[in-house]
Amino acid sequence: MIAGVEVRELPAALDAAGTSIRIWGEGPPGELGSLVARRVFPGMVEAWKLREGAAERIFCLEGMIKLVLCDRREGSSTRDEVMELFLGEYRPREVLVPPGVLRGWKAVGSREALVCLATEGGGGRTRDLTQEEAQVPYDWEIVMQ
Repeated sequence: MIAGVEVRELPAALDAAGTSIRIWGEGPPGELGSLVARRVFPGMVEAWKLREGAAERIFCLEGMIKLVLCDRREGSSTRDEVMELFLGEYRPREVLVPPGVLRGWKAVGSREALVCLATEGGGGRTRDLTQEEAQVPYDWEIVMQ
């Protein structure tokens, strides 16, 4: 597991009117900046993103995504480690990604995914990296064990 990454199972409830997932209990954690909702088409990959100066909280409300992280922080005990997580409606989770950790995701399954991304601790800057720049040893078609 990459140092500083936190994964939290989100409590889900079912009643006669439908389902609910509690994302934050008494209010949002930390100092939240922006909150963005993104629809990702089935099979599409969005990678690689690097947030500098702010952590990201990621959760998927509809569909499923495969979230892949790679630690690129200087001096980190888990530098260059790759981590794969599945999250979405069948596995409600929130993932905290520290600044300096590369991230990418792919919508898995037969329908689009609705991903929410909140920044924490100031806006920071996001850089888009090509596969060549990121040099992450990951094949999006292979499922890691």
